[in-house]
Amino acid sequence: MSTNTMVTGRGMHRTARRGILTMLWMAVLAPGFFLAGCSNDDCLNCADLPPPVVPTGVHSISGDGYVVVQWNDLVYAPYDGAYSPNLVSYEVYRRDYNFGDENDPDRAFDPVPVAVIGWDENYDAGTGLHWYIDEDVTNGLQYEYAVASVNAAGARSALSFEFVVDAPLPMSPLGNDGWFIPLPVYDGNVGGATGYGFVFSRAASAPLLPAYGRVTPGIEVGAADLEFFFDAGVPFVTVGRNQVRIQDLGDYSDGAGHVLFEGVTWAPANGYSLTGTLEIVAGHVYAVEIASGPGTVHYAKFGVHSVGSGLVNIIWAYQLITNLPELSVPVDGREPATDGPQLISL
Repeated sequence: MSTNTMVTGRGMHRTARRGILTMLWMAVLAPGFFLAGCSNDDCLNCADLPPPVVPTGVHSISGDGYVVVQWNDLVYAPYDGAYSPNLVSYEVYRRDYNFGDENDPDRAFDPVPVAVIGWDENYDAGTGLHWYIDEDVTNGLQYEYAVASVNAAGARSALSFEFVVDAPLPMSPLGNDGWFIPLPVYDGNVGGATGYGFVFSRAASAPLLPAYGRVTPGIEVGAADLEFFFDAGVPFVTVGRNQVRIQDLGDYSDGAGHVLFEGVTWAPANGYSLTGTLEIVAGHVYAVEIASGPGTVHYAKFGVHSVGSGLVNIIWAYQLITNLPELSVPVDGREPATDGPQLISL
């Protein structure tokens, strides 16, 4: 299929989103590394090459203003070079997605790929995954992705069969160390307390202003999504209005003082607190459901980085798309670097 031909949709299967880990390029190349893929100049009798096989294992991970697309390598072990000889590159395709598009078998991708990744580029030898970071995306919109392989004859495979849709979303800003910056929210039971509430939509409207989502109910806003308070020295969170529901999803700490925020990728449909009040525990992640009208909700989550004297340090993420429970973030709260060799692994 030439790049001037419209690329159409494929079979449907929603792949699991899993976290990503960035690190320096340290892969040890297996024997036969340079025998499997090739450049166009290396190829003999290229005209006789059949189209390459279709990429497999395509999946994606949401970030704040970016989406990471990953797929299985077709050259290295266990394929041993015979699975897809003379492979030159992979092409990543993208299209804007709207709810229900998966029911249209003729939906079309942009005919020009958003990225061309060499057969030996952006590769993690530990997992056998290639990757591409798409930064030309907007929070609050959804995108569908597919990957094709290309051989030295210029022949393209069919598009990958997985149904891969992702939605980048705003979340806590990152510090210089690559970890999310925790936001202190204060004890509402102190006389004259301020800054004890939190509004996710307000935070999402200005995510680079770390304290913007922290509010004083009745002063900056009429009511907050969440309010924090201490009772006999024990921290609690409660919903600030009837349209909000919360749920404790358990411990996601790494033992080194960080919350593995990516552990919660989807907000659950059931299991929310009947009382609207939960104890705050360091290292735990909490799902939040915020109704904005009949049958219309936004999903969010917050993680408890730490608990101090009269304050709770939280990190947060908020899905801008109504009724979409996807809440993915990068592994270890780290945004992948985009300006140097790296590996991304499951």
